[in-house]
Amino acid sequence: MKKLYLHEWSWEEVRDYLKKDSVIILPFGSTEQHGLHLPLGNDALVAIRLAEDAARATKTIVAPPCWFGWSPHHMAYPGTISIMPETLTRLLYEVLRSLIFHGFKRLIVINGHRKANLPPMEIACSRIRNETGAYVTIADPFFLAEIAARQIRESPPGGIGHAEELETSHMMHIFPELVDIKKAVKNLPKKKKFHVMDPYVEADRAFTPSTLESFRKATQPSGVTGDPTLSTAEKGRRLHQALVDNLVELIKMARKEKVVLKPVTPCF
Repeated sequence: MKKLYLHEWSWEEVRDYLKKDSVIILPFGSTEQHGLHLPLGNDALVAIRLAEDAARATKTIVAPPCWFGWSPHHMAYPGTISIMPETLTRLLYEVLRSLIFHGFKRLIVINGHRKANLPPMEIACSRIRNETGAYVTIADPFFLAEIAARQIRESPPGGIGHAEELETSHMMHIFPELVDIKKAVKNLPKKKKFHVMDPYVEADRAFTPSTLESFRKATQPSGVTGDPTLSTAEKGRRLHQALVDNLVELIKMARKEKVVLKPVTPCF
């Protein structure tokens, strides 16, 4: 397809697409600080590039990206835009419902904000799936290619967190012009029994919300958690390929799902 995005198409072209396919990809991200070396739009840019590459490989349409997410702790640094979790839930719910009303039955949501956006997005997707019968799934880069990520990382336990080795490597591959690796700062968190940021460390866990003050204190002076100094574009290439391959497989699986939609009305 020459045009990937829904907003580039006419309503007639969308109607014709729906006659032969019912899959759509929805890239969601955030606008938040990513240390001194990465852009504020990191998470949205990741979701967008993954959506585009998977869309080209599978001839799938892509919904307009969402650049905002739930990022309250990152408000400790200038430039971050955070919406409330209830707002994110409602936004995703209403976008999904609109698309389902028109006949999209299989909806792949890419969460570029990694696990932070997951709770409000999971609520929206669970609600819409049960209400409409549509097939809805969330692909999160933190977990979509976890096997490959574990093999790629070289940082010690605690090295994967925010704007660290994997995120930085990924951006060095897909948007190298937006990365200033000379400004990358290592910030390995102090060892704690329960509050473990690194998702690939085997540990007992508990969730403790951050305040602006506690987050700023834990991440000064850069805003980073983990170790971005070990990042390379080659690691990013390997990670991106694994993510795209799995996303393509997810889309193929979605196309095989038997879906029977319930009556759906628009949001008024």
